[in-house]
Amino acid sequence: MVNLERLPTAKNKFEDLRKKNQIYVDHTDLIFEFARFDKPNFLSRPRRFGKSLLISTLESLFSHGTEYFKGLKIEKLWNDKEKGKTYKVIHLDFSSFAYISPVDFDAKICGILEKETKKFNISRTPVTATYKSDSLLADIVSDNPGEYVLLIDEYDYPLTHSLEDENQFKEYRSFLQGFFGAIKALSGNMRFIFITGVGRFAKTSIFSQLNNLRDLGLEPEFAPLLGYTEEDMHFYFDEYVENAAMILNISKEECYTQIKSHYDGYRFHADNESLLHNPWSVLNFLSNPKNGFKNFWYETGGAYPTLIASYIKSIKKTPLETLLKTKCGPKTLNEFYDYFDATPLSLLYQTGYLSVRSEDNELGGQSLFLVPPNLEVHSSLVQLYYRNVRKNPLDDDTFFDFSSALINNFEHSNYNALIKTFSAALNTFGYDDKEAFKSEHYCRDIIYFTLVLSGINASREVICAGGRADLVVELTDKRYVFEFKLAKTKSSEKKLLEEAIEQTKDKRYGEILPLKETTRIAVVIGANDKAVSQWKLEV
Repeated sequence: MVNLERLPTAKNKFEDLRKKNQIYVDHTDLIFEFARFDKPNFLSRPRRFGKSLLISTLESLFSHGTEYFKGLKIEKLWNDKEKGKTYKVIHLDFSSFAYISPVDFDAKICGILEKETKKFNISRTPVTATYKSDSLLADIVSDNPGEYVLLIDEYDYPLTHSLEDENQFKEYRSFLQGFFGAIKALSGNMRFIFITGVGRFAKTSIFSQLNNLRDLGLEPEFAPLLGYTEEDMHFYFDEYVENAAMILNISKEECYTQIKSHYDGYRFHADNESLLHNPWSVLNFLSNPKNGFKNFWYETGGAYPTLIASYIKSIKKTPLETLLKTKCGPKTLNEFYDYFDATPLSLLYQTGYLSVRSEDNELGGQSLFLVPPNLEVHSSLVQLYYRNVRKNPLDDDTFFDFSSALINNFEHSNYNALIKTFSAALNTFGYDDKEAFKSEHYCRDIIYFTLVLSGINASREVICAGGRADLVVELTDKRYVFEFKLAKTKSSEKKLLEEAIEQTKDKRYGEILPLKETTRIAVVIGANDKAVSQWKLEV
């Protein structure tokens, strides 16, 4: 029996994790490659991706040397570099403050810094300015030059949580400009500075003063710093995947496949091919696998930050299909932004809704595309779109009704109920779309998006030996293949059904690896009725 207590949780700090002998995925060789230098560093990553654990790891490294790093890759490297030296660490987590204004926010920072002045009996410079934290920080660092490390987690939290009030947003931005300006002036007297956040707010605004900032996100070697690689999954979590497979009554190989489909697929630099699993979602699944492959990212708030919720409302003329695969260039991936003139791709990429893929192009080179990294995020993006963009927005009750019905229909092979649910989806999701019933592919996509937002592993245009299947649904032990036809008239329905059945037979749709028990279903949609008019299992 596996020891589930060895799986870390979201609240784990590095030292607690090591004391409890919990699993720590060792990327500390990458940490050494930037921590050995004195230059200020910045890293943006989506929520739920381990930024706080990274900050906690750095805090331990500089505070206690390698005391808690026994057996990790950085142990010898750091000892050779620092010779046992330790530093005073100031750790500011902007997401942990409760505040109502920039002045209050400044006071919270001062509260943390004042503990440092009392601990070391540091003299304070009298200040009459509205904001005092920058002056207080200068007093502390100047008292012990070269002895301090500054770690700032979620620097953009006050910005993304004031987007509904542009004036307040600008006040926070102005405060942060001044604060980071003070850090720039002190950077030569500090051993190390590290800043994390979800987005890269423009260098011309927040980081305008901090022009020596090293953005690790622009360097491909640091792309795998946070998240779990495929190798990490097998090395650190193999017994837990095996446990999950046993509980779900599937093979270990299939369990890995499902984990990959739901939680893998993040790629943070165009020049680094590493695809990464979301740690939050993987650990939630492995710690309680009996509940299946749930959408942990959305259910725990990671998928609905203020930033994206506000942005989604502004793209009412953007088709959902465009958001799910968009061509881009390296500049889009690397640019900083100011929210009120942000590019859509930059926002969606930096917040984790889209990840970079490369494909061969007709010129013989490579083209870059942004796509949802996995089923979990794909589902979240579809939900947000239907919630915010439609003329008649859908609510959580509607999403739940469809999700529970579809999952139950597939699990019990209840085809009559499944087709009824398809018809309900066509009516519900295509109701205010004038283009919905003019195209066979458009109708298929309504059903496809309904499956995706329900967390079901569905794919369009799946290639097999004989051609492309319209829609394929992958369950842990079964595969369902659908061929759709759109009937513009009642009289054409029977003929189209026969064509769909013959097509699935002749082209052997669904005969792909890994081989599974496969059910093929021909479906005819009536354009006038906006529902499934006929269907038949291939026998």
